[in-house]
Amino acid sequence: MRAAAPARITRFTLAPILGRFHKFVAMNSYDTAPKGHTYNSTLVRISTDAGVEGVGVMGYAASNEAFHGALRKLLGADPHELYEMRSGRIAGRAPAYSAVLAAYKHIDGPLFDLIGKLNKVPCWKLIGDSVRDRIEVYDGTLYFSDVWFRDRGVRSVVEEAEEAWKSGYRGMKFKLGRGWKWMERRAGLARDIEIVRTVRRALGPQAKILVDANNGYRDDFEGAWRLMAETQLSNVYWAEELFPENVERYSELKDRMAKAGNKTLIADGENVREPKEFEPYLKPRRLLDVLQMDIRTGGFLGNIEMARMGEAAGAASVPHNWGSQVGLYMGLHLAKAVRGVEAAEDDRSTCDVLQAEGYSFRDGHYTVSEAPGLGLRVDEEAYNAKYRGQQTVVE
Repeated sequence: MRAAAPARITRFTLAPILGRFHKFVAMNSYDTAPKGHTYNSTLVRISTDAGVEGVGVMGYAASNEAFHGALRKLLGADPHELYEMRSGRIAGRAPAYSAVLAAYKHIDGPLFDLIGKLNKVPCWKLIGDSVRDRIEVYDGTLYFSDVWFRDRGVRSVVEEAEEAWKSGYRGMKFKLGRGWKWMERRAGLARDIEIVRTVRRALGPQAKILVDANNGYRDDFEGAWRLMAETQLSNVYWAEELFPENVERYSELKDRMAKAGNKTLIADGENVREPKEFEPYLKPRRLLDVLQMDIRTGGFLGNIEMARMGEAAGAASVPHNWGSQVGLYMGLHLAKAVRGVEAAEDDRSTCDVLQAEGYSFRDGHYTVSEAPGLGLRVDEEAYNAKYRGQQTVVE
C-alpha cells in the first residue's frame, strides 16, 4: 500500500478560513458571549511534487512562526517517511520526525489525508480494518439558548432539541453549568435540572441525552451531586466535565453514584494533551467511563493510544470535536477502524471552501467515505475569492 513513486513535500499553505454552524449557537458556562453563527479555523494544504495535496486544519491555536519553522523541517520529506509504516498502516511517528509531529499533533489530519490520497485508500484503512459500518454521532450544539433568549426560556432549548431530532439526530448533548457565571448558583442548578427533565419529556425515552457542564460545577461539588441525583430518572447517558479532572472528586462522585444506583456514565478529557494523563482515571479503578481527548489537538495517533488504554480498562472513547467540520470527519474515520472509539461528536458545521465526498447521514449515524484520504478537496473558486489573499506559504 505505497504510492507508485516516492513523493516529496514541496510546500505548506496556511490560510484563515470561516466555518458556519447550522444555527445561532448560544454560550456555555465559561463563555463571555454566545458562539454565534461562525467560527475561525486555519486551513492546511500540503503540496507534493507528485501533484497530490493533503488537506486539513490546525488545532485551536493560531498559526505562528514557531509552527512555520516546524513545517520547514518536513519540507523535502516523503510523507511515508514521517511515520512508521507497517503493512500499509500507520503505526507511529518515525523517530527522525517524532519531535515535530508530537509538538503539533493536529498535523496528523492533513498528513493522513495526504498519505491516503497517495495510496488511493481512505484514512481509516491507514489505521486498521473496518470494525463498524455506521458511526453513531450526536448533536453537540445545544447551548444556553434559554439564557440568551430570555423571553422564550427553557422552550428555546426544547425547540432546538426537537429540530435536532427531526433532522435525524438520536443523541444530543446539552450544555449545563448555568450557575457558574450566567445565573445565580441555585437558580442555575435548578435551571440545569429543569432543562434535562423537560427535554426528556419532550423527546421521549428513545433519545440519548448527554450533558456537559464545561466545568461549571468546579466550585460546587454538592451542586454537581444534586444535579446527578435529581436527573437520575431522566436516564442521562453521560455527564461530561462536571468539574476539572480530579481523582479525589471523581472517586467520591463514583462512590455516591454506586450507592444510589445511578448508571450515568462519566466523561471527561477534552483538555488532556497526552494519553498517559488518563492513567489515574483508569487504574486501579475506572473513574472515567468515556475518554474525550480532542480529535485535532490529540491527532489521530494520540486518540488511537487513548482508545486502546480506555478499552483495556472497560472505558469507551469519543474524541471531543468543536468548531471543525474536518474534526467530525477525522472522528468518523477513527471510529470506523478503532473498536474502542464508539461515536463521533458532530458540531453540524460546514465550511464553504471544503468539499467532502462519500459521507452520508441517516438516523443518527454516518457512513464513512471510501474516497482516498479524508475525501476532502478545496473549492478553488471559493478559496481564491475569500482566502488566497490571506494565505501564508512555507516552502
